Amino acid sequence: MPHLVIEITENTRLTCSHEELLDECNAALLSSGQFQEPDIKSRCVTLTTYRQGTEQGERAFVHATLQILDGREQGVRKQLGQLVVNAIAEMVRPGAADQTVQITANVVEMERATFAKQVIGA
Repeated sequence: MPHLVIEITENTRLTCSHEELLDECNAALLSSGQFQEPDIKSRCVTLTTYRQGTEQGERAFVHATLQILDGREQGVRKQLGQLVVNAIAEMVRPGAADQTVQITANVVEMERATFAKQVIGA
């Protein structure tokens, strides 16, 4: 734990590869002191079909969902979400002169009582 899923519209321009984006987000989460290094799992999903609002225009977005085990205070959860947004924002640039890119994150708690995990191998 945690699991980080980053959804990014195909028209979002990054200054790095998706792998480097994940590396930066993982490093930010590790720096929080809330997680052990091997427990941070992340992936990036490129969205080819999406909508933002109802108006036509050069819009893009990146949304991160961070799933963590329950029990952390709201302030810690807010800080974790902001760490992810900040890490992503460092890597995003508008693709066109009139393009806006919204970067958001949501921290979701998973119940410890129902969470299952098994590690296989050394």
